[in-house]
Amino acid sequence: MEQHQTVKAAGGLCAKCGACTAACPVFQVTGREYHGGRGKLHLLSRLDPHEASATYADILSRCLLCGACEAVCPRGLNITSEIVAARGQLSRRAGEHGFLRFLTRQALTHLPLTRGLGALLRLAAKLPADSGLRLRLNLPADSPAQAATPPAPVTFAQHPALSYFAGCFATHLQPEIASSTASLCRKTGQPLPVAASGQGCCGLAAYAAGDLDTAKQLARRNIEAFSGYDIPILTSCASCLSHLSRYPDLFAGEPEWQDRATAFAARLREFSTFLLAALGAKAATIPPADQEPGQRVLYHDPCHLRFQLKITGPPRALLEKFPRVRLTELPHGPQCCGHGGLFHLAHPALSAQIRDRLLADAATTNAETVTTTCTGCLLQWQQGLVAAGSQSRALHLALLLDSLLP
Repeated sequence: MEQHQTVKAAGGLCAKCGACTAACPVFQVTGREYHGGRGKLHLLSRLDPHEASATYADILSRCLLCGACEAVCPRGLNITSEIVAARGQLSRRAGEHGFLRFLTRQALTHLPLTRGLGALLRLAAKLPADSGLRLRLNLPADSPAQAATPPAPVTFAQHPALSYFAGCFATHLQPEIASSTASLCRKTGQPLPVAASGQGCCGLAAYAAGDLDTAKQLARRNIEAFSGYDIPILTSCASCLSHLSRYPDLFAGEPEWQDRATAFAARLREFSTFLLAALGAKAATIPPADQEPGQRVLYHDPCHLRFQLKITGPPRALLEKFPRVRLTELPHGPQCCGHGGLFHLAHPALSAQIRDRLLADAATTNAETVTTTCTGCLLQWQQGLVAAGSQSRALHLALLLDSLLP
């Protein structure tokens, strides 16, 4: 009940201006007041999540935690934290595929289950292009994981000067992201990154569900895994980076772990910023444009990178260094893809509606390639392009740049 009083106090500070509502991707699709930040804060100020009805629990679950509301809030309210805290107090769960979401969270928490799930999905990716199951899962026909043999393991340095947080996706589903990251480090004269043994899920899915105990458990495991060397930690997943950066806040009130989390967060390096600096003198080796027009590339801004860490320029500056790339932008500006961690499992139809708005906007750019650094966004794009029958492809920025840099 003590947490609920905090929510009430925060909700009371809301100016009711509606800026958050206008920015909310869920509200833009549903048009319902209670799906925006203002509506949720109003409900939280009056209704106890401990005693939530099915309808109330469903409303609290319909949030991507993208941070768009906080970015425009004139009073700087930490709306997403209030929603996470409320979710942690719910006595019931909402949304579709509850058991599947439970299994997914369990798999992300336990490394053997994560490896098993990754192996199953890699097998599914080898299904024929016209397979009904492939179409049901919206697996891209040219998925790198579809290769007959998996990519060769990345060879890491014996005496590390750079650590690497791969994340679940690059570790278990598309390991070529990790391979391309190592390749780019080699091509730009940087130390080969060391994937710390014992690292696991960053904990974002658990945190988003309000399961702070599990989120802390996963955070402790990662902090321990990277404690052997006091060197920078590169990560190629924007959403992982955003949550890893949140570790000090996660351990508020626990001085020993908060100090360790703060030291850990200070070592983190964002992929595009790191590579932009690393490219430096190597930029002279970038091949010039061919006589043919370069490929049109659309960079997708992950919400966690755009709103929480406010990193939007470096990925574009990086792409603009390659003459064979014609960078294009969405006509209505960056948008959420609708993935939202496990939101796409809880509310698949709503997630698809948000995604399809983005796809319709992207189609007007005639981009041949969509690239991003959030693996959740990447999966959403890949599945969406398949569902739309598009000829465009979605690639992680590491794979795209690795193919462009000799």
